[in-house]
Amino acid sequence: MPLGSIVEAVVATSDVTAAARFYSRAFQLEVLEDRPGDVLLGVGGSPAGRLRLQTAVDPGLPPPELWEPGPRLLGIYSRNLERTKELVEAAGGTVGPIVTYPYAQSMRECVLRSPDGMWWTVPQVSPRRPSPALDADPDRLHGELHSAVLVVGDVDAALRLFATAGGLKVLFDGTLTGDPFDRMLGLPAEATFRLAFLASEDEAPARFELMQFSGVPDGKVAGRTLGLRRLAFACSGDSVHERLVAAGAESIGPRLVRGPDGVEIELRPVDRQSVPLNAPHPPA
Repeated sequence: MPLGSIVEAVVATSDVTAAARFYSRAFQLEVLEDRPGDVLLGVGGSPAGRLRLQTAVDPGLPPPELWEPGPRLLGIYSRNLERTKELVEAAGGTVGPIVTYPYAQSMRECVLRSPDGMWWTVPQVSPRRPSPALDADPDRLHGELHSAVLVVGDVDAALRLFATAGGLKVLFDGTLTGDPFDRMLGLPAEATFRLAFLASEDEAPARFELMQFSGVPDGKVAGRTLGLRRLAFACSGDSVHERLVAAGAESIGPRLVRGPDGVEIELRPVDRQSVPLNAPHPPA
């Protein structure tokens, strides 16, 4: 069985309560589970594209730049970016410029940062991929998680892992540069980036993006414990785990591998519970 959609994105934060409050106020995500140091947010009735917040110790390092390699951004759809900007700023986040660029007919999008330093990309919903949350409620402003973004040093190698071995299909793969992307992402004028957009066969949320930047400052700060740490993909059977390891991933548990640039990939059968970040070896 190939990789399915991203069921959960796991973000480590020093203050789970404050982070959950921000995402509830900014994106109208609902608290689906609430345990000490572990809160699951999502949209009731939407089985995937959920956000899990787990407590981690803050080592006091500066927050990462958007282009720094590693699991870096999450995406969520909005019906109205101006309203999103109001809600995010009222909840304590910062929002970059809203830009328009050619995509099908045209796409409006912005990048924002939550108070805990997490990067988000927010496209307006037309055109869009499937979103059960928005389909079910025409008045809802935001959907469930639309995508998760991994910044890598080598897109081709990452595609061999996630597409060739993992079975995700590639919906887009191209290089982007110049305005308005440099304004939206806060890139140096000479920067370019390659973007590969992947999804499960039914394109259900959350989907998966790979980005590789050129012409940006070098360097990655080691030792960070906060931010996006793990992606739980819907998946059953052992064959995908074996294929991912054969393609270069590091096995760190029966249903868990470490992929490029430090991302942890959990293979989540639909009837299994999540694996805490501090217990990286899940039961078979």
